[in-house]
Amino acid sequence: MKKYILISGILLLTGCSNELDTSQLIESQQGEGDFLKFYSAPSVEVAIKALPYEVNLPERLPFETVGFQSLGITDYGGKGQNPEAQFIAINENENNLILSTTTAHRDYPDSDTEEITLDNGYEAFYTAPDGLDVIVKDITYSYTLIMPELEEPQIKEELLKLAEQLSE
Repeated sequence: MKKYILISGILLLTGCSNELDTSQLIESQQGEGDFLKFYSAPSVEVAIKALPYEVNLPERLPFETVGFQSLGITDYGGKGQNPEAQFIAINENENNLILSTTTAHRDYPDSDTEEITLDNGYEAFYTAPDGLDVIVKDITYSYTLIMPELEEPQIKEELLKLAEQLSE
């Protein structure tokens, strides 16, 4: 019984980190002192593992690509409590998908944002011509899709397809 309690306690402590794990990240010297820190990650996997929240990258993209790359992590406040991670998928035809994830709350006071309830039940906010924010629990996924050959209605449709891939 003691072993069970000890193992459970260790798993609880290691599995529920509430802050950014910077052990495998590289801090940039561009930071604004202690309030704003920038980190790069050697891979997407390392970036996702470093975050204090789970990230689900879409698997089905509207264009061919080798996959996502990490653009880095910004630590607002500098204490690992409010990180924003950015990822990008690109191809040779100038198509790209930028995805940012954060636990920070976003407001849309002066914009023409369309509120949408997705088929998977999540709340989303579409901002023409190429942006969609989706809130999953306390995480905001911000998609920006740039595909020069598509018109705005097609971009919106592709963004919604990407967002429907989110799950808890």
